[in-house]
Amino acid sequence: MSSCEISIVLRPDYEDDQVENFVPAPRSVPTEPFTLSIIDNGKPKAKQLLGELASLLEDRFPIANVELVSKSSAGKPLEADVAQSVAARSRMVITGIGD
Repeated sequence: MSSCEISIVLRPDYEDDQVENFVPAPRSVPTEPFTLSIIDNGKPKAKQLLGELASLLEDRFPIANVELVSKSSAGKPLEADVAQSVAARSRMVITGIGD
């Protein structure tokens, strides 16, 4: 298993200098198998993008199960009961946009 690492995401629309001496918050590295939930917001390509990210994370962490949760529309929030259920059974939850 891998230790926590910093990944740099480049934004072509952001031109300011990178923050110097950035120290991320402490994080624990999962050692026991866990559930990763990905939330597809319904935008084009979101499911594919998040699926690729889940595959990369499976190479780095002991992920036992990847659960896909789909929202009905990108313009609507995830229902509170669904969010609570996902949080209760997942060690890691990722959501994102597509397009």
